Amino acid sequence: MSRFVKPALWTAGVLAAGLFAFWLLLALNIPYKSTAAPETTPVTTSAATATGSPPPVPGPPLESAAWVVDVRPGPDDRTAVLHVNLPTCAVAPHVEVTEAGNGIRAEVRFRMPDGANCEQAPADLPVKVAAPIGKRLVVVNSAEPWGLRSGGWKKCDRVVACDPPADHCDPAWVGEIEYSTEAEFPGTTRACDQNWLIHDLQRHRGQPPNRVAFRWAGNGWSSFASATGGGCGEILAAEPKFPAALCQNLTPAG
Repeated sequence: MSRFVKPALWTAGVLAAGLFAFWLLLALNIPYKSTAAPETTPVTTSAATATGSPPPVPGPPLESAAWVVDVRPGPDDRTAVLHVNLPTCAVAPHVEVTEAGNGIRAEVRFRMPDGANCEQAPADLPVKVAAPIGKRLVVVNSAEPWGLRSGGWKKCDRVVACDPPADHCDPAWVGEIEYSTEAEFPGTTRACDQNWLIHDLQRHRGQPPNRVAFRWAGNGWSSFASATGGGCGEILAAEPKFPAALCQNLTPAG
């Protein structure tokens, strides 16, 4: 039995020594050093840095259109002067002219410095074309037609232009109605004389035509009633002076 006692005593001694060493380590408070990789804060890099390409360069500022106040005669029959309002800090104001057939287009353009905010001031920009302007329309900024007539330049109607037809039932006057109502499709004139008009408007696809009655207002047609049925009832209820001969035999719109 003594042969088993010695190994047991040796094992107990080894365990006691190990426990003593562990207690001594705790008592001395020796810091523990981890062998794991240290945490790092991720560094965000831009796509340009990652790929090695330079950052994009901003392009030039976009051009703006100037408001045209008036058109004035130039020094000859091929020149007009656009009187405009421009920001005092506008960069490179200029006029781009396109001359084709019986029309002249003038686009007044300028650029603004980034972040600029300045007051408006009047300025004159010349328009020079190859052939004499004559009675041709000058359409400014794709919206405002001007024409040279007796007495000088004047702003004209977008549809009937500077020479409105004497006949109030002319398609140009009716076209002005459709332009002002933003109708998507041509309508149908059902009756017209020089003072009264019945026109079926087709404003949008898929919607039934809308019958509208107009009276002549001196410089164009002015609506005063609409009708869903045929005949004169709804129109005469709105305007008893409307001539019944223009509406009494009409079928409903559509």
